[in-house]
Amino acid sequence: MKGTLTGVSRAGVRLDLDLNALLTDQARESIRAETNGWIKRLRHVRYGASTMRERFTYRGDSLWWFTELYLQKTRHLERAVGVVRALETAVERFDLSGVELRMADSAARQATQAFCASRGLSCVVHDRDRQAGARWRGYLIGAGATLSRLRPHRMGRVHAVEVAAFVHTAFWRASGDQHPSQESYVGAVLDELTRQVGSTSLACVGLGPRRNFRARRWWDPLLGAPIAGPLVTSIEQLAPRAALRGSRVIWRGREALARQIVAPDDVRQAAVIRGCDLWPVLRHELQDAARLQWPWSARAMDEAGAALDRLSPAVVVTYAEAGGWGRALMLEARRRSIPSVGLQHGFIYRDWLNYLHEADEMTPLEADAGFPLPDRTLVFDEYAARQLRDHGRVPAGNLAVTGSTRLDELAARVGALRTDRAKLRTVLGVGPQQQLVVLAAKFSEIADELPALGRAVAGLPSVKLIVKPHPAETSAVYHDLVTADRRISVASATADLGELLAACDLLVTKNSTVALDGLVLGIPALVLGLPSNLSPFVDEGVMIGATRDTIAAALGGVLYDREARDLLVSKAAAFAAHHAMRATGTAAVQAAHEILALRRGTRADHQPAG
Repeated sequence: MKGTLTGVSRAGVRLDLDLNALLTDQARESIRAETNGWIKRLRHVRYGASTMRERFTYRGDSLWWFTELYLQKTRHLERAVGVVRALETAVERFDLSGVELRMADSAARQATQAFCASRGLSCVVHDRDRQAGARWRGYLIGAGATLSRLRPHRMGRVHAVEVAAFVHTAFWRASGDQHPSQESYVGAVLDELTRQVGSTSLACVGLGPRRNFRARRWWDPLLGAPIAGPLVTSIEQLAPRAALRGSRVIWRGREALARQIVAPDDVRQAAVIRGCDLWPVLRHELQDAARLQWPWSARAMDEAGAALDRLSPAVVVTYAEAGGWGRALMLEARRRSIPSVGLQHGFIYRDWLNYLHEADEMTPLEADAGFPLPDRTLVFDEYAARQLRDHGRVPAGNLAVTGSTRLDELAARVGALRTDRAKLRTVLGVGPQQQLVVLAAKFSEIADELPALGRAVAGLPSVKLIVKPHPAETSAVYHDLVTADRRISVASATADLGELLAACDLLVTKNSTVALDGLVLGIPALVLGLPSNLSPFVDEGVMIGATRDTIAAALGGVLYDREARDLLVSKAAAFAAHHAMRATGTAAVQAAHEILALRRGTRADHQPAG
């Protein structure tokens, strides 16, 4: 919510206000929950005799499963609710009679205007509302489907297979030796599947362009670099243009659908939040969902269906089952009665709408077969399983705890390095009397906490801090922190995390899942910027939290108070054991066993869907 907001008090005093500063961390967390609830309620909006979930479908499955993802992904509704909450605080604190606004974010501007109208405040907006070019982007969805099929593709396997694994092409690591382990997220599982069924019985289907989404351009479907190596078959190769007839109908009718989704009075009334009429924001988001998300999702369903018909797998596997592409794949696998498996590949955040479902969403309707849930979801531990059972309404029979291959690999690496920990610390520049603290976090998330962390380290002469940047970031963003103290350094984004964890005495983070690895590896964690996705672990007493004013005390307590440190590590170990959070060294084998056990008994029972 970047921009300038000037408030005018009833006494005539003009005040420059920072909307973000008006929100506490607790408020931001509740805003996301409030927005999630708003999005979820929209499925019940009436369109005559039907609800939104029932009214808009494709091949008998609801497009609601993709609509909710779009509404969360853009964050426009969340920003609108945040503006309303911030202005509520401003009015109460400063007794405002009006506001003057300069802001590029259209959702924030519209929310400000709606708030002022609801409270009888004057409102002056200096910037005109700018549309985000949804019509052009909607056109590109259809154009991209055609262009991607003009690009030369390496011909690969198209015969029937035992296992079809759908992976994002951008995360397939290039290397000299071709191996399924090149897949960044679940490579170890794919490797084990290959050992058990043979390389010709596993097909890896590549989704999307070669470049990571942050670096993609509109011309990538035509000119993007080909997939590296012979192990991945692009989805375009398996789904020719003729397979997209159905989704092209949706694409051509996108403007009509955009009008229909905002037509009834019920959806208009659903835009009132905290007494503010946020219809301009909601209308824009719903129409863009019809223009952009629905044609893309229908195309994904067509592509997934065509690929399944070509490969005729005995079981389908993906780690993206909760996202847009994954849901499309689950729908098409279910339509063909092909067993499906979802693999956990990261921490399941408690406010991640992808994994938050209500009981009625799991129930089939006449117009819709229900949420596209995998037949089996393989999770790291009981903590993740409980999250999916309690908040995702996933039946216990659909879940299996198989462990984390990443944790297995990391634990083995750390264990080996700890055999000569003193030498490792010397290589990292840690003195014999120093305590090593490792910061592992996204700069975009922890930036506001860094000045206070730097001051705390400066006050503890025996502490050395090494920053491990997120793989998507560079060391340059930490320039100010590093120059503040020579005992602070930044490792490469590609540095060996195992080395840093084997050598460190304390891990500092905000949201990083590395802190969860620390529970198992005996490394205490200090969490900054609460509340965060790690708040439940702080509340359980298995990690410690600190405000900006208490970082130094928290660091000192863990690093120098042996009794306090031992208690924290002991509680963390007990918590990890209770939730089966452990490195077994067999996660890949267990996952492969669950996947192969789910295979259909014979191929004769498979009839491609028409």
